[in-house]
Amino acid sequence: MADYEIPPDLLQKRVDFVAAQKRLSALGRVMPSAAAVAALEAEPATEEQREAWLTLQGECRRLAVEIQEHPYWREVDDPKAARKALEDAVVNSE
Repeated sequence: MADYEIPPDLLQKRVDFVAAQKRLSALGRVMPSAAAVAALEAEPATEEQREAWLTLQGECRRLAVEIQEHPYWREVDDPKAARKALEDAVVNSE
């Protein structure tokens, strides 16, 4: 496998994406499920929770598009290997 030099801005976008996913997941664990609300077993999510959820979802979508459309992917000979290198770089940056 060739060595891939990941552009710093792409690496940062991926790190930010992973962090946003973790925050979204954490929020999802504390928000009531729709099933629990429908069964009257829980109160609906607060407006603050809904706004935070939508904001994080939007951040994840934006970053996913920016990562996917980054010009780097058009320059590499093996995009699959380059994506693996990006994931490895994210893990090593933690």
